[in-house]
Amino acid sequence: MPVFFSRHGRSYHMWPLLILLAFVVSLLPQHALAQGFTTRAKAAVLLDADTGAIYFQFNADQPLPPASISKLMTTAVVFRALKEGRLKLTDEFTMSEHAWRTGGAPSRTSSMFVPINTTATIDELLKGLIIQSGNDAAICLAEGLGGSEAQFAKRMTVEARNIGLSKSTFANPSGLYDPEQLMTAREIAILARHLIKEYPEYYPIFSQRLFEYRKHKFYNRNPLLPLDIGADGLKTGFVKESGYNLVGSTVQGGKRLIVVVMGLATEAERTSEARRLLDWGYRSFAPAKLFDDGEIVGSARVWAGRLSSCRSPARGP
Repeated sequence: MPVFFSRHGRSYHMWPLLILLAFVVSLLPQHALAQGFTTRAKAAVLLDADTGAIYFQFNADQPLPPASISKLMTTAVVFRALKEGRLKLTDEFTMSEHAWRTGGAPSRTSSMFVPINTTATIDELLKGLIIQSGNDAAICLAEGLGGSEAQFAKRMTVEARNIGLSKSTFANPSGLYDPEQLMTAREIAILARHLIKEYPEYYPIFSQRLFEYRKHKFYNRNPLLPLDIGADGLKTGFVKESGYNLVGSTVQGGKRLIVVVMGLATEAERTSEARRLLDWGYRSFAPAKLFDDGEIVGSARVWAGRLSSCRSPARGP
């Protein structure tokens, strides 16, 4: 933090310290460039979940179709309702004909296969949403909480703004293609970080490998989970208009990174590109202590003061 010395209403900046801090900050993006990392994704972000620092970004603020990654915002709305006590995991919603036809078995899209006009618990619907990426589960939750897909989409956008996502727009809870359904890679990473930090009691659903519902066995679609890289979430997405998208989170050595890749050509490329970016992030960045608490980090000459110069100690966290 800049230090000021004042007398008679005048302020004096501690320029050596400011120059040092500017130099340290400038090292981060240049370090990323120095590594020569490039990506085949249309957009990508690598974020340090603990500090919020961006290690890598490419087209990070370009709105693109997120496909089923949209379901993370649906999840955020449901998680908030659970945390605030407006909803319980044991509550039940009914699978409407609209939800069944649009996102269920007749839709030939990713489905949890809840029979029409039957009920499912919030716990089951959340697992169907997150693990199986069920479009019927997404619509059923939206209708149960918002009355309709359109009304719930408005709630998704409000929740996005509350989290700090200024560019994301939503037209449905599932991610089925709509030209108004858009997110940026940066905002997807911020949303993932929000879910991890704000809802630790529910986040483990993202790492659950298998969900059994009625006669079905659903295996988690996240291709990072089986890899030995510390992955514990979050979501994939694909529609033909978007290409293959992924947002994942991994923990290695106590350090959590969040990766987002969008617009890849194949499932295999999506997986390899996400892993390559994560591997690069863990190799290329490490915490470094600049100063001890209380250590003198700079001095500045003071004009018209009682002392000719002053020193500034480092501040602890």
